[in-house]
Amino acid sequence: MSIQIIIAEDHPLVSAGMQFLLTTHNPDMVVTCTADFSKTIAILEKRRFDLLIMDINLPGGDKVSMVSSARLRQPELPILVCSSYDEHLYALPFLKAGANGYISKTSINEDFTRAVDQVLGGRVYASPEVMQHVFHQLLNSRDTQDTVIDKLSGKELDVAQLLVKGHSTKAIGETLHLSASSISIYKSKIFEKLGITNLLELTKYFKVNE
Repeated sequence: MSIQIIIAEDHPLVSAGMQFLLTTHNPDMVVTCTADFSKTIAILEKRRFDLLIMDINLPGGDKVSMVSSARLRQPELPILVCSSYDEHLYALPFLKAGANGYISKTSINEDFTRAVDQVLGGRVYASPEVMQHVFHQLLNSRDTQDTVIDKLSGKELDVAQLLVKGHSTKAIGETLHLSASSISIYKSKIFEKLGITNLLELTKYFKVNE
């Protein structure tokens, strides 16, 4: 019996690479690829799948809320998030939202297929580093403490991460397709929400909340 897998990924080379790994790993896997979350939802409304593998920055999608949107169409659908976003910031929020696994695009091929097998087998997958980070948060956080991703919107978090990495306003604008004035507005909102006043404090904030 075939294993029906749908990949939601807007980078063709990445999508093709995952499809090759899956069908090589298990010839019974039949892979459908989409590059837009709205189209993914439309397909989920018409066909049943055994696994959804999705990026978290998709056209037509809104990061964490995509998990619940997919589950509205297929409540029992296992979901594996595969992203280049910092897993220390994003893995836990997506797992809390109901995803069955989170794997970085920088992972080796064997870890990717292992993650797929575990999620298809009804288990949760995260890298050892993420699991250690989760335990650290549980041991050191207070119930009332929000994570960075709880405080910032998706776009604000994108801008904040690039600022922390030392990217210029021009570089951030080119990466996120935003104007300089929009970045300035996002920057002000980030500082206000996090209770900070400069980039040095922003960098320290991210290090503390890693």
